Amino acid sequence: MIHDKTIRVGACDWDHAHWQGSFYPDDLPVDWRLTYYANEYSAVLVPESKWRSKEADFEQWADDVPEGFRFYFLTSRADEEDGSVVSLVNIYLGDMFAGFVQPEGNDQVDLIHFESKSLREWKGWLQEADSKVVFLTDENPGIKQLSEFQSLVQLMGL
Repeated sequence: MIHDKTIRVGACDWDHAHWQGSFYPDDLPVDWRLTYYANEYSAVLVPESKWRSKEADFEQWADDVPEGFRFYFLTSRADEEDGSVVSLVNIYLGDMFAGFVQPEGNDQVDLIHFESKSLREWKGWLQEADSKVVFLTDENPGIKQLSEFQSLVQLMGL
């Protein structure tokens, strides 16, 4: 299948301590991780526990990323009914909020476990997929796998 738009690639969350030193510089403050992540990737899947947290600072998140960056919120609810959260998200994130995603994915948003296939198998999958966004959701996602998948997407011209 030929895609007419770029596929966004991202991880579930940007705050992975085991990325310190392998992706994030050793001396990078924790509160700069989102900005650093957003320089390499154009989207992030925010876990429900993070965006529902009282510590969630949507305004700060918007300030930390470039204009074209997109936030997707993982939710266990079939219909997101919390109008107050939706209102806050729209106020602070605006167009940066791309929507809610179910654990099994949504139309044109795929959640994958990178380690379940080889790069060759992922290439075949990408050729057939109708994805606009792909998030790696492995339990302990490695930055190497995320980088390899993004490189594959770019090499395929997707």
